[in-house]
Amino acid sequence: MSPEEKKRMGLRIKMCRQNINLSQETLAENLGMKRTNIANYEAGRVIPPGNILMELADIFGVSTDYLLGRSIQDGIQKLDEVNEEVRALARDINHLNAGDKDLLKDLIKTMSKRGKEALNE
Repeated sequence: MSPEEKKRMGLRIKMCRQNINLSQETLAENLGMKRTNIANYEAGRVIPPGNILMELADIFGVSTDYLLGRSIQDGIQKLDEVNEEVRALARDINHLNAGDKDLLKDLIKTMSKRGKEALNE
């Protein structure tokens, strides 16, 4: 992958993350890694391994081809759909009390862990 392609992929990862209002820290937590990994992906210094690329595509609601710079339209259409869905979820979450938000966070972590374990089987 050329330096330009790496940079384009990094910018797409960053744009997708920002479009769903995730911090680098939160995205890193969701992927079970350090924030610096995300920063390196976004800067185009490091190419995410295949399994991480697939997880990023799932989180952002785009194809891996979009993240890799092989498709344009696919990502735009899916981002619009994901953004609206994320906005609706964020509105619902904002109405929860602190205890319920903590329970939801634990549930999401558990489900994410189970999903990763299923992929490894």
